[in-house]
Amino acid sequence: MKVASWVGDRFILLIVLNIFIFYAPIEKEFPHFLFVSRMYIKQIIEGIVAILECLIPRYEEEKPKKK
Repeated sequence: MKVASWVGDRFILLIVLNIFIFYAPIEKEFPHFLFVSRMYIKQIIEGIVAILECLIPRYEEEKPKKK
């Protein structure tokens, strides 16, 4: 909802309808267009999350020293 309010409902609807209308020609030119696009976006998001996980230090509890 935050993205829709920021970008605008009509703009998102316009993009979605264009994809549905032009899906057949796009699919003919680029097979599995929607799947490849979804995976591309998913991998970008996972990469950003992985980079953030590497930047945030993990808490490690100190182990008691044995004598």
